[in-house]
Amino acid sequence: MRTFEYKSRVYFSDTDAGGIAYHARYLDWAEHGRTEMLRAIYPGKTQMQLASEEHILMVVRSISIEYKAPAFLEDEITVLTDMEEVQHFSFTMRQRIMRSETLLSELKVRIAVIDSVTKRPKKIPEDILKAFEA
Repeated sequence: MRTFEYKSRVYFSDTDAGGIAYHARYLDWAEHGRTEMLRAIYPGKTQMQLASEEHILMVVRSISIEYKAPAFLEDEITVLTDMEEVQHFSFTMRQRIMRSETLLSELKVRIAVIDSVTKRPKKIPEDILKAFEA
């Protein structure tokens, strides 16, 4: 499986008074990277369409993050997302937030797939599994 790249920039609103990115912004950047990866591997279906038409929600079940180096105002960052493991009702992604060759943070995110109506676990449909494997 290929690594998906999402690029962004550190804006003033992402930083504290010293121009250092606030720790919670890394979670936002990672979320943007996961969302854009899902759009790329499963084109034509937004998360809203999956929820309303197929009753599929993808929710964070667990997340761990390790901060390695700070991001600063105006930095261009890249979020690298890899699918690590796919199970019947969940999948795990590894994400790295980089500034050029410098690792800023590393995340491991487990996503549960649930039914948007019942809010109970739902088996990942075959077409989505195939998109993950492509």
